[in-house]
Amino acid sequence: MSLTTSTDSRCPALGAALPQVPTAPGVYLFKDAADRVLYVGKAVNLKNRLSSYLSNYDRHSPKTALLLTKLVRVDFLLTRNEREALILERNLIKEHRPRFNVVLRDDKNYLCLRLDVSEPVPRLAQVRRFAADGARYFGPYVSSTALREITRFMQRAFRLRRCRDRGIPRRRRPCLNYQVGLCLAPCAGRVSLEDYRLAVREALMFLQGHGTRLLKDLDSRMHAAAADLRFEAAADLRDRITLIRERALAQQSTAAAHCKDQDVMGIAREGDLAVVLVLLVRGGMVTGSLSYDLAVPAGETEEEVLAAFLEQYYGPERFVPGEILLPFPVDDLEVLAEVLSDQKGTPVHLRSARSGARRQLLELAAENARAALTRVLEAGPRIDPLLDLQQRLKLTEPPRLMHCLDISTLQGDQAVGSLVVFRDGAPDKSGYRKFRLADFPEQNDPAMLAAVVRRYYGHPPAILPDLLVIDGGRGQLAVVGRTLAELGLSGRLPYIGLAKERQTPSGDTFTDRVFLPGRKNPLLWPPSSPALLLLMRLRDEAHRFAIGFHRQRRRLQLKTSALAGIPGLGPQRVKLLLTHFRDLEALRRASLADLEAVPGLPAKVAQTVFAYLRNGMPQPDVQSAPGSDRSAAAAAES
Repeated sequence: MSLTTSTDSRCPALGAALPQVPTAPGVYLFKDAADRVLYVGKAVNLKNRLSSYLSNYDRHSPKTALLLTKLVRVDFLLTRNEREALILERNLIKEHRPRFNVVLRDDKNYLCLRLDVSEPVPRLAQVRRFAADGARYFGPYVSSTALREITRFMQRAFRLRRCRDRGIPRRRRPCLNYQVGLCLAPCAGRVSLEDYRLAVREALMFLQGHGTRLLKDLDSRMHAAAADLRFEAAADLRDRITLIRERALAQQSTAAAHCKDQDVMGIAREGDLAVVLVLLVRGGMVTGSLSYDLAVPAGETEEEVLAAFLEQYYGPERFVPGEILLPFPVDDLEVLAEVLSDQKGTPVHLRSARSGARRQLLELAAENARAALTRVLEAGPRIDPLLDLQQRLKLTEPPRLMHCLDISTLQGDQAVGSLVVFRDGAPDKSGYRKFRLADFPEQNDPAMLAAVVRRYYGHPPAILPDLLVIDGGRGQLAVVGRTLAELGLSGRLPYIGLAKERQTPSGDTFTDRVFLPGRKNPLLWPPSSPALLLLMRLRDEAHRFAIGFHRQRRRLQLKTSALAGIPGLGPQRVKLLLTHFRDLEALRRASLADLEAVPGLPAKVAQTVFAYLRNGMPQPDVQSAPGSDRSAAAAAES
């Protein structure tokens, strides 16, 4: 609901809202004249909360006083309870990133281990995001080196499969991992499913911090095997016990007092800058820490900063431990605990401590937070890349929403275009788009860019970007400018070109150059300028996205050409087979019954395909074939 009629001279929009605001829980949004969200807040009683802004008008902090002077419109959304209000507030802050809220700008996805015990043959996988899919996640690991180390150990100690086959994989012979003792090879029947599930349970015990219990279990099994004269099995268990015990001893120095998963919060602040440090305790051991710099609006207390951080940090994609230690209590602690408990599926406790082992962890987190704040302050004041870009390009507003276009092709073959989106300087992958460009027999990057611009901006999105970046120089920029003029977007959509660094015949090297419409010579910015670094990140992301799509198209072309000679197998049936069997190797291993079970594939065609595969299916030389993935990647990257 939105209310803007004036009834209070000090804050007209707020005065207008009060008579119609119910005494119910919900979320309110303060907006400015341009309909931008300035602030998002929640309340158990919306009417009382909004009334407090007027009743305490003369005692507001500078931040709140400035907020009310810019307030033009008040929206509010009702919820059934305070818990739903907290979740809605968190989502709205993440979506709008309001100026007057403490906003966590975290675009990092930390590595973690995933083990889905519901699979027939569970595999150990490295992923970059937690998901509510019923699988077990362990981490995050802030260092890829640490993740590789634990993965190597898990392979040696428990030998779980890491291949990507779904269901129960079937192979005639095991892969190299089995040959070097890093996999039990359930795919080739070298281990029974019962014994493999036992190895999965052992791996879970170790990752959950129950190493002592696991060692006792393995030791009893070793002695039982020796008593039964199964000496090879006993020797294998002995080697595993030694390996696991060495790992446990190496981590003993970092062990915490409680064998559980914990996040320990530390906070340090100076002026309008705060650092929140999260100390990661997994399985009773300190495994690392994450630190976050926060710009704090004037008047915010440390308690308010930490409360806002907690609400935004523990999103649905984040692992939630069983216990979160806080240096001091914050508002809405019980509600936040309920939300996180629902999210995790088991109870989550948020508590502080005055003594004991928990207090020692809190002091360690506080000490590390102060050290992180000192490093940030010694590095000097940071320039906001968006403000730097606004000043250098003389834009009216910081370019909070930016698009970038790129083309990837190999001499016109399998040409594709990409559009990536940055919001507030961070990737917004929900807005990414990719385009097939099939109407260009020869390579013509400017014409391809024009085609992408017509296709996407010919029916403009609801909100045009604040800045459009083209991967290219004057030629590409001129073509895009003419295309935008044809679409009636001249003057409504600022656009620039970014060309990669180049070397002159004399040996001089120019950094990445920025081209502006109507200007012959490019702008040469310092290589370390925040604005240029942001544009390079945007351009490189568009390049990565385009190259990935191009390689996907090339791989599909290679697979299709390998099956093109089979009678009765047209493009649609080739696509059907590759979708069902995922790759050529899986198709080669398929039995006749597997082929006949493919929906939509006639039995006669299935028999033809089976005979063709058994008589020897030619394998394309991916490394040397013209237009291969490697050739395509090299040409596109050049």
